[in-house]
Amino acid sequence: MKVLFSPQGGISKELSRLIKAAKVEIAVAAYAFSSKYLGNALVAALKRGVKVRIILDRDNADQAYSIDEWLIQQGIDTRFIQVKNGCMHHKFMIIDNKILMMGSYNFTNESEFRNYEATFFTTSKPMIKPFAAEFERLWILGSGGRG
Repeated sequence: MKVLFSPQGGISKELSRLIKAAKVEIAVAAYAFSSKYLGNALVAALKRGVKVRIILDRDNADQAYSIDEWLIQQGIDTRFIQVKNGCMHHKFMIIDNKILMMGSYNFTNESEFRNYEATFFTTSKPMIKPFAAEFERLWILGSGGRG
């Protein structure tokens, strides 16, 4: 177990390290994704043969700062959740079904460099299992993108 805080607490560096070590699959559920640094790490994983899937909040992905279209152009399997009168506000990543990252940290430069955020990393199977189930539930509900 590990807990990191931002701003500038090394969360994106730790995520990049874990993404580089991934062998099978990376699943991301994120309210916001605008970090090219983390996007490039995911694209590199995809090119190594790692399955990469991302679920994003539709309304937030429609914002100009989101890199969802770039992620799709790079071949990352991306789906969107549209919530009437709400949002898909998750912020978690599962790597190889062995590591879970969760917390308040969005995959953005603001979360890394400006905002006060908390991120929790664990290898606990009892913690990973419900997040993996939630990801699959949302994946089925998701639309658009590639996949």
